[in-house]
Amino acid sequence: MNESIYYNVDRLHEAINCDRQITFNYFQWNIKKEQELRHDGKLYKVSPWGLMWDDENYYLVAYDAEEEIIKHFRVDKMLRIAISEDKRKGKSCFKDFDLPRYTKSIFGMFGGTPERVTFEAADHMAGVMIDRFGKDLTIIPLGKDHFKASVNVLVSPQFLAWMISLGRDVRITAPANVVDMMRDEIKRLNEMYM
Repeated sequence: MNESIYYNVDRLHEAINCDRQITFNYFQWNIKKEQELRHDGKLYKVSPWGLMWDDENYYLVAYDAEEEIIKHFRVDKMLRIAISEDKRKGKSCFKDFDLPRYTKSIFGMFGGTPERVTFEAADHMAGVMIDRFGKDLTIIPLGKDHFKASVNVLVSPQFLAWMISLGRDVRITAPANVVDMMRDEIKRLNEMYM
């Protein structure tokens, strides 16, 4: 971890403790390995509510009042964090917010559409699903060697890829729009390798 991450984490904790919004620039890497500002360089302004650690990275969980949604940002990609005089917004969204559950619903920390996804799986996949979604996962037996379960996830290409990686022993069964997304993704991959 480089020194700027420590500085960013410190600034974010300060903003949370002071109940203040923050502004910052956010970047991505381009093919020349240069930082490229996202949002056309426009400052992001959000209300910080928590920090989490996932897959070797710190993430800020924040409320975006303009879009009225919860978002997350990789802390090492945040530049020029400034604490605003404006009070934080989104308190009602975070009243019953469960950070560990939120972390489990996101795949590779990419956002997506929140959905209640139902899947069927072979019994030997129960451990994989419990590892991913926690012991609170309700497992309903189907016959002698399969089960079904439903989970709240942010459906993204990363989620679909994870499901594909589990092979033929796991299948999404609902909702129909997510099943269609999976079919489209499989078709896209098939055409890419034909």
